[in-house]
Amino acid sequence: MELIKLYNALLRRKWLLVQSVVFFAIVGIVLALLLPKNYQSTSRVLVSSSDSTMSILAEMGLSEVATSLSSSDDDISNVIALATTRPLIDDLIWRLQLRDDDGRLYTSDEILVPGLTGELEARPNLSVTQDQGTDILLFEVSSGDARLSQLMADTAVLLAVKRSQERAREDTRAARIFIEKQLEGVEIQFDEAMAAIAEAQAEEEILDLESEMKAAIARLSELMLGFENNAAATQELRARLSEQRAYLRAESADRLSSYTRQNNPKILSLENSILEAREERARLRLDRTEKHPDVVEADKMLAELEAELDRAIAEQQASDPGVQQLESQLAGLLQKGAEIQAGIDRHTVQFGTYPDKMRRLSQLELTATAAQKVYESLQEQRYQIGVAEAMQVSELQPIEAALLADRHYSPKLLVNLILGVILGTGFGLGLVFIFEYIDDSVKTPDELGQVWAAPQLGIIPSFKIKGDRRVIDALPSTHPISEAYRTVRNGMLYASLDKPLRIIATSSAMPGEGKSTFSINLAVSFAREGKRVLVVDCDLRRPAQHRHFPETSNHQGITDVLTGKLPVEEAVQQTPVPNLSLLTSGPIPNDPARLIESLRLRQLLLDLQKSYDLVIVDTPPSLVVNDAIVISRFVDGIVLVVESGGTSRKLISDLRDRFDAIGVEPLGLVLNKLDLINSGYGYYYRAYQGYHAKNAAQPKSSGGAA
Repeated sequence: MELIKLYNALLRRKWLLVQSVVFFAIVGIVLALLLPKNYQSTSRVLVSSSDSTMSILAEMGLSEVATSLSSSDDDISNVIALATTRPLIDDLIWRLQLRDDDGRLYTSDEILVPGLTGELEARPNLSVTQDQGTDILLFEVSSGDARLSQLMADTAVLLAVKRSQERAREDTRAARIFIEKQLEGVEIQFDEAMAAIAEAQAEEEILDLESEMKAAIARLSELMLGFENNAAATQELRARLSEQRAYLRAESADRLSSYTRQNNPKILSLENSILEAREERARLRLDRTEKHPDVVEADKMLAELEAELDRAIAEQQASDPGVQQLESQLAGLLQKGAEIQAGIDRHTVQFGTYPDKMRRLSQLELTATAAQKVYESLQEQRYQIGVAEAMQVSELQPIEAALLADRHYSPKLLVNLILGVILGTGFGLGLVFIFEYIDDSVKTPDELGQVWAAPQLGIIPSFKIKGDRRVIDALPSTHPISEAYRTVRNGMLYASLDKPLRIIATSSAMPGEGKSTFSINLAVSFAREGKRVLVVDCDLRRPAQHRHFPETSNHQGITDVLTGKLPVEEAVQQTPVPNLSLLTSGPIPNDPARLIESLRLRQLLLDLQKSYDLVIVDTPPSLVVNDAIVISRFVDGIVLVVESGGTSRKLISDLRDRFDAIGVEPLGLVLNKLDLINSGYGYYYRAYQGYHAKNAAQPKSSGGAA
């Protein structure tokens, strides 16, 4: 039932909905025609990894450097964030001098987040997104100038590539600067050591030594050299051990070394099983979806194999023979170093007998030799880092430059029109609901029955005959409007079976509800049945019955009769409708209430019922003046007319309370001016028309009408 009410509400206020849709659609079209045009250009950039650089460095014998430079900076989310940083956008704004109409440079926030104002003004806007399913980034730029959009997209790509390359070289650059500083310090130490040797030789006048001393010195030097070599070997072995451990930590299911594959059959077997499982899953995905049971089972098996492979790798790393071998070698070198150090200590003690000048000279030479070796080592490392820095390239590679847009992409006329229709529909529905909520008028017989439980004699649809005329005398008796009044007429007769109706009054709550038109049409309906009917216009303030027929006038009427100026026979006027007479109100008196409350009016109505089968008294609105209340006391019944969609529930409640207060029960209620189509009662009208159309098409029998 709620859906039916909603449907009826939309029918009643369909023009409000239509006007809302049309308004918003026109606004959308106007905006599409008047707003600045937005042009879009797109540059495409590939995000590549550093695998090729690492491979080249490894072939050059710089595996350690390549390993140290590898990182996980290939995360596309990080690349997108770096490509839209404020410094880069500010650089773009400054290079292209992006200014607004007032000559002010745009801010980075305005370029990245234009907002609704920016969209309406066609402000330059940059966005960086990932092409779905690929490692390609889309640099999309929109603005009111097609060439500016193209230039901004290409410039943004160039700046992003440049900054990416600078960022890639930051680590190697920092290492190179550090080594260069160390080289400066070691070079100074070497020069100082050589100067000290020269100074000592000059001071001590050292020219030649005895063969024994030479032999001892040679042996000590050999021991020192052996110690240094051992220390260097130890350092190298420590580095190899650290590298091996780092290499093992980096080893995973997707990155296995050839050594592991060769020396661990279990890992090799698991890797082959994973490859076969992946091939099987790829084959299944050719004709199955992700949620297919076979694909799900293949994913499950693949996950189990990968987990088992991770466990095997962990076991391999825990007991790697290479690491154990290196640790064993390191222990041997440390032991050897300790032995060499002990030998040096022994020979040093022996040198206690040597001249102090020789000991001093030897120490200086050793210091110079150590500084020289360190210097040479740092030189080699600087060369390696320089090569690595030169090999570092940007992870962003432009693959497609922006094209010059030949058509704007917004605003679009069709899109704005559709949005306008959608918004208009939503706004119109909102207005319909609001108006329905605040509209307190009675629209259907059901709503009328909820307010007043008095008998409902029928409904009168809203209609027009010719122009503004609303009298049904020209309509055939089979017309739906005639049938509606016939229904009301029969309802009145059934409502008064115990007491024949001779005098009835009609009234309403407020003016304009159609009671006068109802009165004359009800009289026409009775007159068509052969009854002699008289309509008395007792609305002495705003008479209207004389307007229904061109043959009648209001020059004389009931006021002349009540004041004794004219007999009633002369005051009654005949109408073009057979059996229908009319007693108009006549000249409007100064005090209408006095005439209505007079005994003369009651006696006049009693006399008129002797000459007519039915007297219909048209009275003023009951909530405006008290005339209808007075007349209702000496008539056989009063019919109250309620305008559909015009009379509020509050007025009907007040009208009910007024009649309850005087103890008068209306003969019944009539819902007037009902919009059949918009109230949901249109099917009655169509069914009636179809029924009579079918009967009219059937041939009549020889005995007369059916």
